[in-house]
Amino acid sequence: MVKQAGLTLVELLIASTLGLILMVGVVQLFISSSDSFRMAEAIGRMQESGRLAQDILGRSIRNADYWGCLRSVEIDNILDPSGDGYDADYHDFEGVEALEFDIAGSAGSLVENSVIIKLKGVRSSGIRMSSTHQVSASSTQIKLESLPSGVLGKDGVVMLSDCQNAVVFQLTSVNDSSLTIGHNTGSVVDPGNMKRTGSSCPNGSNSANCFPDLYESGEIFLPFSDTYQLQEDASGRRSLHLIRGISGTTATPTNFELVSEVQDLQAQVGIGPEGDNVINSWLEVTSGNLSTINSSYVKAVRLSILVRSPEDRVSRQQQAVCFPAWTDCSNDANLWRPSSADDRHYYRVYNSTYSIRNRLLDTGT
Repeated sequence: MVKQAGLTLVELLIASTLGLILMVGVVQLFISSSDSFRMAEAIGRMQESGRLAQDILGRSIRNADYWGCLRSVEIDNILDPSGDGYDADYHDFEGVEALEFDIAGSAGSLVENSVIIKLKGVRSSGIRMSSTHQVSASSTQIKLESLPSGVLGKDGVVMLSDCQNAVVFQLTSVNDSSLTIGHNTGSVVDPGNMKRTGSSCPNGSNSANCFPDLYESGEIFLPFSDTYQLQEDASGRRSLHLIRGISGTTATPTNFELVSEVQDLQAQVGIGPEGDNVINSWLEVTSGNLSTINSSYVKAVRLSILVRSPEDRVSRQQQAVCFPAWTDCSNDANLWRPSSADDRHYYRVYNSTYSIRNRLLDTGT
């Protein structure tokens, strides 16, 4: 047998070349798989953000301007406008417009030129006043049939309605054992409830604590005054925020970050006469249209939400999208593009239309 003499230089070069080709193929396969995974993850998170923003805004818009069995113009508001921390945007519920729009300026953390949506109304709490306890205009205590834990708290704001009258007031006491809530005046809570000075009580009441009407029965509702707006943090990350003005447990506005990577929010509104389900025209929410929109009867809202992927360098080229949705994108120049030519985020536009169901089917009676 011939002894093994090793590899020749030619054989070594061929083996090295084949190994290198195989390694390049493996690396390319790894990079391609990694890019595909990053792209799928980025698109998935972007879709999640867009759908979540749609769900939150849509649900809130549909429920706006609900006041139980009454209308906002029939509601008395005894929150003290001279009290500490009183803000009419969040604490005024007497004959207010339940749906308002604004355009963000350049001040603070707001995303300039994005739409701000302000909503008011009430939600049912499932809590009813005790039928054996009459609430007179001079009473400061209300007896309840039940008091679920965590729904109401001292400093919270509620509305009592018996379908003939309704009053919004701040809770100064909540007693779980006696099933009672109080609405005293003075500096117990902020901004507090009005105290009569002369004839300044709503409905001409002469009660010292300004509770305007007699209630033999009624239901406790939870008023809300919610503001949705886009904010940008110090790192440039934009998010959809909710400023919750009041709840059943507090009268202090609280800022919540809801959905990250929401880059812009634009809107159109459907306007029509009160008393039917007809929309006569659509107006885009712009600075020039704000006065007309906020003084009109808005029945529907069309939203266009621009969302981007959390990660950069996932797109091979700068993205161009049709935003807002009602833009004529047949001309390429009208497409929206990020300000940086080196931006490689993915962008997607989410469009939806929501009716304000408490207005669209309103009979006007």
